[in-house]
Amino acid sequence: MRTALAVLVILLLAPFGGVATASPGQPVDLGIEGDEILPTYSRAVQLAFERVGDMSGYSEEDLVGAHEWLVVTRVPLEKHGLTKASPELSEPAPILRGAYVWVFEDPLGAVPRLQQSLERGEIESFSPLLEKKQNPRLAPNDTEFASQWHLENTGQTNGAVGEDVNVTSTWDDYTGSGVVISVVDDGLDHDHSDISPHYSSLFSYDWCDDDGDPSPTSWNGHGTAVAGVAAAVGDNSLDVTGVAFDATIAGSTLIACWAGDATEADALSYESDDIDIYTNSWGPADDGSTLEAPGPLTLAAFESDAYRVGRGWAT
Repeated sequence: MRTALAVLVILLLAPFGGVATASPGQPVDLGIEGDEILPTYSRAVQLAFERVGDMSGYSEEDLVGAHEWLVVTRVPLEKHGLTKASPELSEPAPILRGAYVWVFEDPLGAVPRLQQSLERGEIESFSPLLEKKQNPRLAPNDTEFASQWHLENTGQTNGAVGEDVNVTSTWDDYTGSGVVISVVDDGLDHDHSDISPHYSSLFSYDWCDDDGDPSPTSWNGHGTAVAGVAAAVGDNSLDVTGVAFDATIAGSTLIACWAGDATEADALSYESDDIDIYTNSWGPADDGSTLEAPGPLTLAAFESDAYRVGRGWAT
């Protein structure tokens, strides 16, 4: 009798982390090993997880429609279904080790189940992956180099002479040759005469239509304008000159549709072994009432891009 009581006490005092119950009386080892994962992320990413993990920051409408959740856990992928949250589907999230996207068919029951998994030590963080609409930033629409004051300011717009990006003096030696620039935006007109000679379909993708063609709709011209500013073909007697006019241009259609943190991270890490620069001229609405910041996966993508070995001196 004393032995049975001792065993019962041990079971009651045992930590929840690492053990789940498939059915009454049948504990299942979740295989949790090693130290917590969240502390291994950068401080910026940790703060992002704290921010997105605060459920009080979401409306009821947000949570009711949240089928996908970003979860950090040491539980092996094949045992995610045995956790208290028991997602219907789980797949690794981009960039971050130990981060997964959990899918729930019933969003209403997701929060309490995830909270129980958190309290049991099965997961370290959970937050909804909500799709949001980003807005393009202002891009110049100049059609001749003489009017491109940002490249060579001669006072043509009554501005201060010389107040420009100071790039023309480098063109004798550096024109962007060998550099791949991904224009993450609302699309890229790769048939444009100032884009097509240096366009690469190999490094292009449409995250809205899930295909390899980033061509914009008729009303989405922002990405093409941004591409022109960055790398329109130069010295060809056509239209404008880009800052890096010999660079290879790729298109990554992202803000033409609603996209969540995972999709933004995918776009910002796409073909990262070959793409050197991701140009992003977009962000949350500047309406005075919207307060947003990049999610943890997007921040991790920024860091991954920045910390990799660079080009030449930029190591």
